[in-house]
Amino acid sequence: MKHIRYIFPALFLIFFIIITACGNRSLTGNTDIRMGDLEITIGQISHEGLVEEYLWDGSEEGLTIDIPDVTDEGEKITELGGFKNIGVPDFFGIKLKSFDEGFEEWTGPYGKPLQEGTPEWEEANNARLEYMKQNPLYEKIVDYKGEDESLYDAPISFEKLTFTINLGKNINSVDIYGGFVNNPYVGFRQDDGSIIFYEPAIYFNCDVQNETFYSKDGILYSRKDDEKQVFQMPYPD
Repeated sequence: MKHIRYIFPALFLIFFIIITACGNRSLTGNTDIRMGDLEITIGQISHEGLVEEYLWDGSEEGLTIDIPDVTDEGEKITELGGFKNIGVPDFFGIKLKSFDEGFEEWTGPYGKPLQEGTPEWEEANNARLEYMKQNPLYEKIVDYKGEDESLYDAPISFEKLTFTINLGKNINSVDIYGGFVNNPYVGFRQDDGSIIFYEPAIYFNCDVQNETFYSKDGILYSRKDDEKQVFQMPYPD
């Protein structure tokens, strides 16, 4: 009888694990992958994908975001942002791609990382800086400090930058951050020296085979009740 007091906590733990395992996200963690410019996390139990981030290269061509139906390994991609593991918020966001992406000179013999501060590390870092300068946006990006024009060395203005999101047929949940990841705006210095800060807006095209959503004039609606889906990131005016 003395062990009865342990039965109910054990049963509760088993029940909690079963319920969690039945969800899209699991206690055992997720596997993060990269598909093109999409960062995706795969539930280890559900084997379904959640799109976490889109890495934008700053180009007009990059304003179109294609959300595929499946990963390269055949797992369904079912969520554009949402929650992972046991309910950790992991909403979808758009992030400016790092200027040093693709730089691969940080390892020494046998693939070991270079020790920071060594001559080899300094040489690699200088090469990295030169690599970054080849990006046409490198000297045009301006950090956002606030709406007060006196904080900058040139006139500023604000505009919306519309990203078109093409949703695949398997998406059944959409949760999106406002602004860019880690910053509400991305600022670009123009040829005349002025600065434009861009706020991202979203325009949806939804696969006609999607059973959860449909789109009309760039706005996303629920098929269940025809309700307009609203996010922190706005639709274009």
